Amino acid sequence: MADYTLSSGNVFKDLGLPAPDERLAKAKLAYKINRLIADRKMTEKEAANFLGIRKSKMTELRNGRLQDLTIDCLFTLLGKLDQHIEIRVRPKLNTQETIEVA
Repeated sequence: MADYTLSSGNVFKDLGLPAPDERLAKAKLAYKINRLIADRKMTEKEAANFLGIRKSKMTELRNGRLQDLTIDCLFTLLGKLDQHIEIRVRPKLNTQETIEVA
């Protein structure tokens, strides 16, 4: 039987990377932006012009290189793509619960 570890739900946390929650949030926002651009059938250059960013920044966004993009910047881009943003705060899930696999 193979050994494995259940994911925490955050690959960045599982890999031990710094600021895993921020990285996951940015990845989810970038995915949504890229999906909206693809749905509109925009080229990278068209998307950069539409969003008011440099093409090189659009390339970074497309390729998931998000270290130079803030969450605020990603929110702004979503707004330009006619998206409404809601922020919810709720208690964390009980991390003490375990799941047993037979």
